[in-house]
Amino acid sequence: MGIVYAHRGRLAPALILAVLLALAVIVTFGLVAGPASAQPTFTTCASCHNMSDTHSNANHASFFSTCATCHNDGGTGNPPLPSACAACHGGTTAILASTQHKANGCGTTAGCHGVPPAVVTTTLTAKVVPTSVKVKKSVKITGTAGPVASLAGAKVAWKVERKVGAKWSKMKAGTATASATGAFTVTYKAVKTGAHRVTLSIAATSTYTAKQVVKTFKVK
Repeated sequence: MGIVYAHRGRLAPALILAVLLALAVIVTFGLVAGPASAQPTFTTCASCHNMSDTHSNANHASFFSTCATCHNDGGTGNPPLPSACAACHGGTTAILASTQHKANGCGTTAGCHGVPPAVVTTTLTAKVVPTSVKVKKSVKITGTAGPVASLAGAKVAWKVERKVGAKWSKMKAGTATASATGAFTVTYKAVKTGAHRVTLSIAATSTYTAKQVVKTFKVK
């Protein structure tokens, strides 16, 4: 057992260095292989700048005595946040203006380095069953919000109105939550006769557009 421990003690540094060099080669090859727009969305500077290269950079040596200078996320277990890199490297604008960042599309890829995520176009479908119902009976409004990846969990506002003369009078309103598949359901119990309509809408956010659908039904 003693011989095994002795060998492990001598080989550990070499093995660690080999692993770090291998990671550096993989990351470097990934950057050369294609632009950022063809790679997974970057969320931190460490997605491209691996730990080995960063720690061996002579310009970073003065910060090693205080890890928190770069690791401003509260611990060294995670890579530095982009704001930490930007604080020393002239800010986001200056960093993205460099030749290497331009070559890799870092300043134009949605979701990367402060570039807003692409805003998707919301789709919204709905139907009312039945379209003609008696007082004190219920209608079910079902629909789907999409695309699912962006709209799952989104709030769908709904409002039921009854036509009184030339105007629409609000009867009831609320919200429904789109499921993991984008589906939602609303049940409304009719209390008065006449022409009705239900307006369903999704408010715009930074990631998807607004959308509205109107469906009609009759209470007799």
